[in-house]
Amino acid sequence: MKKIYTYLPLLLVSLFPLSCTMVDHVIPDQEPIVYVAGYEISTAGYEAKYWKNGIAVELMKSVIAVEPTSIAVSGNDVHVVGFEANEQNVSIGRYWKNGILTQLGGEFVPSVLHDVVTSGNDVYIAGIGIIPSDSSHYNATYWKNGIAVRLNDAINGWAQAIAVSDNDVYIGGNTFNGTHTVARYWKNGTAVDLGDGSKNTRVSAIAISGNDVHVVGYEQDSTKAIAKYWKNGVDIPLTDGVDMSFGLDLKVSGSDVYISGNEINGGISIAKYWKNGAPIILEGGLNATSISIMNNDVYVGGVGVNGSNGIAKYWKNGISRNLSDGTKNAAATSIFVVKP
Repeated sequence: MKKIYTYLPLLLVSLFPLSCTMVDHVIPDQEPIVYVAGYEISTAGYEAKYWKNGIAVELMKSVIAVEPTSIAVSGNDVHVVGFEANEQNVSIGRYWKNGILTQLGGEFVPSVLHDVVTSGNDVYIAGIGIIPSDSSHYNATYWKNGIAVRLNDAINGWAQAIAVSDNDVYIGGNTFNGTHTVARYWKNGTAVDLGDGSKNTRVSAIAISGNDVHVVGYEQDSTKAIAKYWKNGVDIPLTDGVDMSFGLDLKVSGSDVYISGNEINGGISIAKYWKNGAPIILEGGLNATSISIMNNDVYVGGVGVNGSNGIAKYWKNGISRNLSDGTKNAAATSIFVVKP
């Protein structure tokens, strides 16, 4: 028994440093990874790129124009879509997977690609498709895993946004009624109009939450534009009393609805986002092009200004971080945040 009591204090003493060491080495939560797509413009032309935690990855250069419009990340794969203009001033849809230019197939050739999302192993891209033999007409189109799917009643229209929920595919976009653009969305190819056709209405983004369909965009006439939000087809204006306002992106987190965009008064543009309809100004911003929510933090991508040049940047909970140095015109067009 003496041996037991002799060793017991030594055993207890040895446990205390071990427990302290385990506490001291608890790994803190890692910061999310922030991906932002955008472009820079110089005298040499356009440069499409994306930034991963502020580090730039070049996608393509063009002497005419090239612009990424959307970015999505799934596992180790980074998907970016956009468009390029050639010397004949013809727009060509572009899709990069992990920085490699990738062709899309099917009957319709992409003219502009606006949005990309992933669902499981599937990649969905929304945009404008044309038939090579009849390029005078364009069509709202989406591509699933590279194969084009034509939308019903979508001639002279375009698909601006896409969301997938429980195997249902929702497309937000526009058609033309002969005098005005009409905002609408398609659920599995069936069209639901959002505007009455008396004014130009446009869709910028779409999100699905449970049984609710959330769409954001704007209504425009010859003198004014008003940011708009539709929930299950019901029109909810976001602003009034300003010269111009635009709703550009939309995310739903729990019961909260976040919308990014901008307002213009007296020729001055102000970047902002709305949380459940309440506006929040983003200091130093001209435009808030995209929004993402992670761990209750709000990330907004957009454009600031440095003298005469635009700056690609994003805000986390209102605190800004510049992605470009201000020596060239630049813009951030899409943001996507993932857990590390």
